[in-house]
Amino acid sequence: MTEVQLLNLLYLFFISNAMYFVGFVILIWLGFRFANNIYQNENADVLARIFATLFYVCVAILMTFNGLTGGTVLEAYTAQLADIGSSAAPRLQLAVDNIAGLGGPLSIFFSVLVLIMQLTLTWRKNN
Repeated sequence: MTEVQLLNLLYLFFISNAMYFVGFVILIWLGFRFANNIYQNENADVLARIFATLFYVCVAILMTFNGLTGGTVLEAYTAQLADIGSSAAPRLQLAVDNIAGLGGPLSIFFSVLVLIMQLTLTWRKNN
């Protein structure tokens, strides 16, 4: 493949990956709505808390997987671009190696942090 074809496929992947991310942002917002409603309702049913917890965990796992997939694809395309001598490869390698990059430690930490915040609101007693 040529450099243009590889970059085109990479950018097409990033478009779909970004659309998934927007979907996860909406699901995280919905999760915080669940958590806030449970927190505000002193008589919240344990079954509602369990189902909400399952929802939060699924969203966190899927969002983390989406980021890890993005990081893997970026790494694979960067390696292919480096193999053909593309000048874009060193710049993309910086994104692959960055702590805040797709699937990096910071994005995984963010997913876990959101999950902990939602679980805290869901299971903590309202004073």
